[in-house]
Amino acid sequence: MAIKSFEIDMGENKKETIEYEDDLSFGEFENLLTQTTDFSDMNKVKVNIPKYKELLLLTVLRKAPFPIRDQDALRKTKTSVIRQILKGVMKDYPLAKFLEESAMMIVGDDQPILSNSTLSSLESLDGTNL
Repeated sequence: MAIKSFEIDMGENKKETIEYEDDLSFGEFENLLTQTTDFSDMNKVKVNIPKYKELLLLTVLRKAPFPIRDQDALRKTKTSVIRQILKGVMKDYPLAKFLEESAMMIVGDDQPILSNSTLSSLESLDGTNL
């Protein structure tokens, strides 16, 4: 695991540096998926995308313009700021990739389990590339 960083625009010519872990531990990854996904029907995997994004940021952020690991502070941060942070962080945490890897682990197969249409429909739930 390494710390990655990028800058976001806070407005009024102010920049903030964001730092985050670029790889989750196995336990953190499993916790994130357990709390946000339902694999009970492999043809209709259910994902709570807002919760995924929130838990991901609470887990991986190491420096932000709000207290890290503080759910209330995260929720009170302006959407424009969180979107910039998510844009940078999601490059290392694409949900579609994690879902596919988890599905393969569940059935013990190296072949893709989730169809492209399933993944496409997940991608369109909130307009974010997963």
